[in-house]
Amino acid sequence: MLKKIVICIAMLLLCGMAQAEEQRTEVPIGNSPVIGPADAPVTIIEFIDFQ
Repeated sequence: MLKKIVICIAMLLLCGMAQAEEQRTEVPIGNSPVIGPADAPVTIIEFIDFQ
């Protein structure tokens, strides 16, 4: 699995797609549980649907 991820990243770099224009999306988290500082430079949101 890790090997596939490394290959994908390498391909993106070779194709120049990794230098694409920066895009940001604001996602309201409301009163969701959080870990870490509120002013962190990156927010990772995980969605899990147990069905």
